Amino acid sequence: MSAFDKIIGYTSIKEELKQISDILKNREIYDKLGVSAPRGLLLYGEPGVGKSLMARAVIEDSGCKVFCCRKDSPNGDFVKKIKDTFEQAAKNVPAIVYLDDMDKFANGDEQHPNTEEYVTVQSCIDELKNKQVFVLATVNNIHCLPYSLYRAGRFDRKIKVNVPHGKDAVKIIAYYLRSKHFVEEINPDFVAKIMEGCSCAELETVINEAGLYAGYERSESITMAHFLKACLRTVFHISYDDKNFFTTEQDDFSSSISDHVDIFSQIVYHEAGHVVVSEVLCPESVIFVSAYNRRQEKGGFTKYYQDNRNTPLYRNKSRIIASLGGIAAIEQKFGISDMGCGQDLDYAFDEVRKLVTQKCVNGFCFYTSLYDNSEYLKCVVEQVIVAEVEKYYRKAKEVLSSNWEFFEKITAALAEKKLLCDSDIQKIKSECKIVRVAV
Repeated sequence: MSAFDKIIGYTSIKEELKQISDILKNREIYDKLGVSAPRGLLLYGEPGVGKSLMARAVIEDSGCKVFCCRKDSPNGDFVKKIKDTFEQAAKNVPAIVYLDDMDKFANGDEQHPNTEEYVTVQSCIDELKNKQVFVLATVNNIHCLPYSLYRAGRFDRKIKVNVPHGKDAVKIIAYYLRSKHFVEEINPDFVAKIMEGCSCAELETVINEAGLYAGYERSESITMAHFLKACLRTVFHISYDDKNFFTTEQDDFSSSISDHVDIFSQIVYHEAGHVVVSEVLCPESVIFVSAYNRRQEKGGFTKYYQDNRNTPLYRNKSRIIASLGGIAAIEQKFGISDMGCGQDLDYAFDEVRKLVTQKCVNGFCFYTSLYDNSEYLKCVVEQVIVAEVEKYYRKAKEVLSSNWEFFEKITAALAEKKLLCDSDIQKIKSECKIVRVAV
């Protein structure tokens, strides 16, 4: 088994790592071509995406001696350790200097990158010129480093490692699932969809947490409920516990709301509004929806499918309209203003502002740079933004009024279960007549 087989997914990155390893193992081949081996490789990206695993794969496959340096001592002593590490590598060529979490070497931030530790690393790399020492480093925040340190000639190769998505995420999840006793209803594609944007470490933790919940309940297998509980708690910090979720004294939810509009009713209708508007405009766009009581904070949560690639304008507009679906639902059902809509309004106005000032959907005259120094144009732009948000809000109400049966059924199901996943939503949707609304 190759060292690179331990890396699941990330096909293009693995290919580049294999090339680096081949250069380190077969320098004579490249010397005959008259080319120089790269002096260093910098792997950067947010924590938990597998940078250290990739670095270890290069080290293992290359067969070179490795001299590792991590921040584990006070600043003055650590500077000496950096120098000693490079000196030892220079005496034992061919070698690799592995700088693990290099952005933690100093207490500097993005505004103060030129600290003594980074200057020391830079000078040590320069002293290794024409020696068979390869510098391998991992970094969470590359902007904490001075550009002079990671420029070409010091780190000739720089690879950004993003959170897994698409097929990569499915492969990683399938690997984590294979040793767990899950029921058939849970599959890698569903987990990848619900955890889009999560790091490899988060994926592994949530899947393991689901197993811990199952074990505590003495369940013979890990169910969808266990997985959702682990996902909500670990990723979204929502405690999915029947004791902490809302309860209603009346068995009949529909009759309970007629006499008094309680908080639970408002939250359920609000979240149902998000779901219905989103599903009508963009089918299969909602992953799950919940009504919860978190640390005595009453609220709801709707998780949408996120696609980190370029998003069509239609989806951008639909997502804005869906964000206003909760407010529209409360007004249409109860005839009152929704007092818990602050985040939704912030999202709607922010996204509309981007469309108007950056994407120029209302014309080039509102492009950001044109009105930076004009108070008049700023005022005009704000009026355009408000008018656009109002237009999207009317569209949200149109979607709800045209699909009232779907809306009421989603509301009743959410009131009963407190949490609906995509399969629940699609089942209810299939039982209703859906009226499409143009955006």
